[in-house]
Amino acid sequence: MATLFALLNSRNRSKRIEASKPVLETYHESFLYGKVDLTVRVRGAIRSGWIGFIWHLLEFFLATASGVLYVYSTYKDYTKYNWASVAQNYISLFFAIDYALRVYSESARWCYVFSLRGLIDILSAVPVVYFIRSVETNGRFLRLLQFLRIVRIISLVNKIGVFGSTILQQVLVLITSTFGAVFLIAGLIHYVEYHGAPQSRQAECPEEGCINFWDAFYFVIVTISTVGYGDITPETALGRLVAILTIIGALVILPIQIGRITFLASRRPYGGSFDSKKILESRFLVITGSFTFQELQEYLAEFYNPTHCEDLEIYPLRVNILAPFSPSFELKQLLSLYNGLVEFIEGSPIRQSDLARVCAERASAIFLLAKNDAKDRGVEDAAQIVKALAIQRYCNDHVRIIVEVLEPATQASAVWDLTDNRGIEVICPIKFHYRMIARSCFVKGLYTLITNMFTSEIKMKTLPRNSFLSEYFSSFDNEVYPLIFPKACHGMLYEEVVEFIFENFNAVLFALDVNVIDPEKEQPARKVFLHPKGRVIIADDVGLLLCPDLGTVFDVSGFDDKKSKGKKWIPRKKRNFSSVQLQNYRTGPVVDEVEQSRATDPISYTAVDSESLESRMKTEIFSWYESDESRHGSSHGRKHGNDGSRQGTNRGSKHGNGGRHGTDRESKHAIEDSIEAGYGSKFSNGTRDVSRRHDSVSLSDSDSEDEGLYPRGVSLEKATDLLLAWPPIGPNQVQPHASVLERRQDVILENLQARTVGVVSLNAPHILVCCQNDWPQEMFYLVKELRKPDMPKPPIVILYPDRPSAIEWGKVGIFEDVFFCKGSPMYELDLMRGGVLHAERVVILGCHDTLVDLSVKGVEDLAHRRVPSAQRSDVDNIVIAANVDRLVGVDAGVMIIDMQHTFALHYLRPKFEVQKEHVKKVDYRRNPEALVHFGPPFMEGKAVSPALMGFLLRSSFYNKNTLSIVEQLIGGGHTLREGTMGNKTLRILNLVPVAQHSVGKPYGDLFVSLLHDKGALALGLYRAPGTLGAPAGYVFTNPPKHCLVSEGDQVYIIV
Repeated sequence: MATLFALLNSRNRSKRIEASKPVLETYHESFLYGKVDLTVRVRGAIRSGWIGFIWHLLEFFLATASGVLYVYSTYKDYTKYNWASVAQNYISLFFAIDYALRVYSESARWCYVFSLRGLIDILSAVPVVYFIRSVETNGRFLRLLQFLRIVRIISLVNKIGVFGSTILQQVLVLITSTFGAVFLIAGLIHYVEYHGAPQSRQAECPEEGCINFWDAFYFVIVTISTVGYGDITPETALGRLVAILTIIGALVILPIQIGRITFLASRRPYGGSFDSKKILESRFLVITGSFTFQELQEYLAEFYNPTHCEDLEIYPLRVNILAPFSPSFELKQLLSLYNGLVEFIEGSPIRQSDLARVCAERASAIFLLAKNDAKDRGVEDAAQIVKALAIQRYCNDHVRIIVEVLEPATQASAVWDLTDNRGIEVICPIKFHYRMIARSCFVKGLYTLITNMFTSEIKMKTLPRNSFLSEYFSSFDNEVYPLIFPKACHGMLYEEVVEFIFENFNAVLFALDVNVIDPEKEQPARKVFLHPKGRVIIADDVGLLLCPDLGTVFDVSGFDDKKSKGKKWIPRKKRNFSSVQLQNYRTGPVVDEVEQSRATDPISYTAVDSESLESRMKTEIFSWYESDESRHGSSHGRKHGNDGSRQGTNRGSKHGNGGRHGTDRESKHAIEDSIEAGYGSKFSNGTRDVSRRHDSVSLSDSDSEDEGLYPRGVSLEKATDLLLAWPPIGPNQVQPHASVLERRQDVILENLQARTVGVVSLNAPHILVCCQNDWPQEMFYLVKELRKPDMPKPPIVILYPDRPSAIEWGKVGIFEDVFFCKGSPMYELDLMRGGVLHAERVVILGCHDTLVDLSVKGVEDLAHRRVPSAQRSDVDNIVIAANVDRLVGVDAGVMIIDMQHTFALHYLRPKFEVQKEHVKKVDYRRNPEALVHFGPPFMEGKAVSPALMGFLLRSSFYNKNTLSIVEQLIGGGHTLREGTMGNKTLRILNLVPVAQHSVGKPYGDLFVSLLHDKGALALGLYRAPGTLGAPAGYVFTNPPKHCLVSEGDQVYIIV
C-alpha cells in the first residue's frame, strides 16, 4: 500500500544534490546542481521553454479543432471511417498521451488526479477508446466528452498571462468563461434532446437530431439573457432539467464574477487564508513588516527572475504578503503580474491567528522588513524585535526568520543571543551602506560592483552592439552563485580550476566555502575565503562563482571526465600527484609571498575560556594603566566578593573563588558587547591578543580586597573610571557606549573645540564629508572604515551647518585627523572653506527627514494610489552636487552622493536614461524602478542609496553567506592555510591601473597574466569616461575574455 501511495503521490521527489548537510542548509536547492529525475525533466519540458510553449499551443489548437469537429459531426452521419472521426481519434490519442505524461511527471500526483484540471484532462482522454471499439458498440456519451476538450484552451490563455486580477483581465475571464459555459451547455442540450427522447420521437427527428447545435446555442443565449422568446424549447425531461440548471447557474455565477470586477475597481477584502495545498516543499515565502511599494517591487522581481531559478516552472515559487492594511491600487496591479503566485492577506505578524492564515509554519523563510523612513528608528526596531519574537514563538526554529533592523545596536542586542531564537537572522543594511561608501573613497565604483553582484531584477532585450550600455548590461547580468565542483576538479589546485573555468565558461571563481577549524570553538565550521591560493579542491568544498546565469553554473558542475578530454589541465590530474606535490604545483609562477613568509609561523587561536569578563577587563585596563593613567572618567561603584559578583555590563556573569563560570556562548557575546561599548578594546571575537601581565604587577598582601586583587593603590572605582574613559583605551576601533558619551560630554566638547577649523588648510588631500540636514547617526561606521589598519588614512573634514552635540561628535572624535568645519554645503563659499578644491573625495551624506509632497493634492487616499514624494535631504544633495560640479568640474569624478530615494539618482549629472523599449516588457512592468541601475551616476559609483541595500536580505534567502562575502569584499578576508583561518586579514579588493603592455589586448590575457605573475584575481574593469561613447566611467564586472582593454582602464583585483 505504501508503494502504491508513493507511486501516486511523488510530492517529495526533487533533484539529488551531492553535498553535505551544512551545504544544503547554507544554499537554496534551486541554486545547487544535482541530478534530476526523468519525471522532473518531463515536467519541465511540458511546462517551460520552447517545448512547453509549443505543447501549450498544440493543446490549444487541438482542443479548438475537437470542439469544431464535434459540432460538424452533429450535422452529419457519424461513422468510424469518415475524416472527422479519424481526426478525433488522433486528437484523443494526443490528449491520452498528455494525461499520461502529466500523471507521470506531477510532483503531487494525488492532488493532480483529483483536481478539477485532472478530471477535465482524463475526461478529454477517455474517447481514445474509439481506437479499439467499433462505432456500433460505442456509447454516444463518449462523443460528448470530445466536446468537453474545448475547456483545454484555457491552458494557453493562462500561460500567456491573460488571466489575472486586473480589471481588464477579469473582464476577459468573464467573457471567456461565459462563452465556454454557453458552448458546453449548448452541446449538452443538443445531446439530451436527441438521446433522451423516446424512440418514437427520435424516428421523427432529422439526421442532425431533434434540435441541431445552432438551435441549442441560440436557446442557451436567449435563456441566460432572460429574454425567453419561446420559439425553441426543450421537449424532454432531461432537456428541461439542463435548462433549469443553466438559469440557476446564470443567476448565481454571473453576478459573482461581475461583483469581483466591481470590487477590483474599488477595493476588495483580503481577510481570507492561504490554501496550504499550493505549498510545494521549499518554494514558499512570507513577506511581512513595514515595507514600501518599491521594496515589494524589488523583492518580487528578484525572486521571480528566471536567471535565479531555472526550475520555476517545475517548482513554482509562491509568496504570501502579510500586512496590516488594504493594498493600494498600484499594489493590486503589481500582484496581478505574477499570475496568482503572489497573494496578499491583510493581517499582522503579531497575531498568531494571522500567521496561521498565511501558513507561516510551513514557509521556508519569512522576511520581516522595517520601515526605512521611520522618524524614530529606535521605536521601529523595538517593533521589529516584538514581531520577530512573535513569529519565532509560532514557528519555533523550523522556519528561517530574516529580520531587517535600522540600527546596528539593535543587531547586537542580547535578545538575539538566546538559544531558542537561533532561527532568527538579523541584518542591518545601513551599517554596510556606510562602510561601502567609505571603501568607495579608495576603490572607485565598489558600491556599484558589490550591489550588481547580488542584484538581477531586470533584463534587456535589445541594446546597440559595441556600446557602453551593452557592456554595462553584461556587467549587471553577472551574479554570485554557489558551485558544486565536478569530480574532475577534485584534487586540483584552486588556481588551476580558476583558470580553467574562466577560459572555458567565462566565469570567475573568486571564493571558496570550505570546512575549517573555527578559532573560537576549536571545532570544524564552514567559512568563506576570498581567493584562497594554494587550496586543493576537495569534494566538500563549494565554490562561489561570478557568472551571467544559473545555467553557466550547472554547465560547470555537470562537467565530467568524458567532457574534459583535450582540456589542458586534465592530463596533470592523471599524473596522480600526492597532496604535497599538488600544494607545490602551480599553473605558472603563482606565488603568495605573504603566506610564504608566514609559512613557518604557527597559527595561534584561543578558545573562549572560563575566565570571567571582569577579570579580563581589569587585566586589560592595568596593562595600559601606566601609559594611559591620565585617561579616566568619573567613579562608578561596583560590588564584588570572594564567592561571586555580578558585573554592571550588558550581560553579567557570576564568578568567584568557587563560582560557576558562564558558557562559551555567553562569554563570547559578553566580550563582544564590551568591545562595542569601548571596554577592553584589545579583545576580538572571544580571543585575547595579549596575555595577562600579572607577573609584572606587584600585588599587595593587605587585607583590603581591592589591593589584593589589583595593583597597589588602585581601587575598583579607579578601574571603573578607566572603563568609562573617552577616547576608549586601546585602539579606537569600537563605538563608545552611550553611557560613556553622556558622562564625558565636557571632554568631548573640548575635543570638538580643538578640532574645529574655520578654513581647511591641510598638508595632504582630505576627504570632505558634507551634511546639510540631520547629523547621520551611523557616521561612526563611515569614519571607522576610513581608519582601518593597513589602509590609507587621509584627513577627514566634516562640513555641517550646526555644531554637533557631544553624543554626535563623541562617536567620530575618537579617531585621529578628523576635523569639523561649521558651514552649509549648500553655499559655495562654505564648500571653499571646507577645502573642496583640494579634497580627494567629497562625500555628500543624506538622511531620512521631511517628505516633500509631489502629488499636488496632498496625501489623502493612500489606499488607492502611491503618493509621489521625495526626501528634503535628496533635494538638498542634488543642489550640493551641482555646487561641487561648478567648483571642481563635472568630469572631476570626486563625489559620492547618498540619496534616500532611488528615483532621485536620475536627476544627478551626467543625465542619461535607457528607453523602456530596450527592456523586456514583463520585467519593466514588474519593476520599472530597476532602470536606476543603468543611470550614469550609479554606473560610475557616484550615486548610492540605502534603498539599494535590500539585496542583503533577498540574496540571503538563496545564499546564507551573502553577508560574509560582502563583509570580506569591503574590509578584506582571512587567508586559508592548512585547514585553519589565518590570524591576519590579507585578501583585499583593490582597484589598480592596467599595465601599459595590456592595453589593446584581450581581457582574457590580462586575467591570466595577473593570476600567473602577480597571484591576483581579476573581477572586472572600471572603464574610463568616453569609452564606447560613455558619458561617465562605469563598472564592467567579469568582461568577456575577448573584450579589448582600453587606455585608462583600471582593474578590480583581489590580492
